[in-house]
Amino acid sequence: MAISQAMWVHGHALQNEDPALTVGRIGWAGQIRHPGTSGWYHLAIPTAVIITDVRMRVDAAMIMFSTGAQGAIKSFHVWDGNNKLLGLDGLNLTGTNVFSRNVLPQNPRPSVQWGLGISIYTTLGTDPNTAWIDIHSGGVDLI
Repeated sequence: MAISQAMWVHGHALQNEDPALTVGRIGWAGQIRHPGTSGWYHLAIPTAVIITDVRMRVDAAMIMFSTGAQGAIKSFHVWDGNNKLLGLDGLNLTGTNVFSRNVLPQNPRPSVQWGLGISIYTTLGTDPNTAWIDIHSGGVDLI
């Protein structure tokens, strides 16, 4: 099925779950810079729930990011309100300018009811020069 809408948000919108783990902002990203920590970070995706009397369905969720050698994304979850649509755990996503596209496995794809969010769990090593993650953007494809 063809993509009807692609909704994205810039990494500047990244929010920390733990108030002790702040998010820095730079022109190209929301920055995670807390060596020796791990934690959840969230992106609220602008969500078109219904377009021209058709309720949207989630086809895939994506994230664009870069990491230092000691930074990694370990989990990637997609939420519709309080309903988890996708939970990918045990990941080890690292690299420079990585585009990670995750297709939702349900058939048919889940309908959007409340509004979409992406949650990522990150880990950082102890070296301040290499323990970092930049979240450039995140988004969803709607059908």
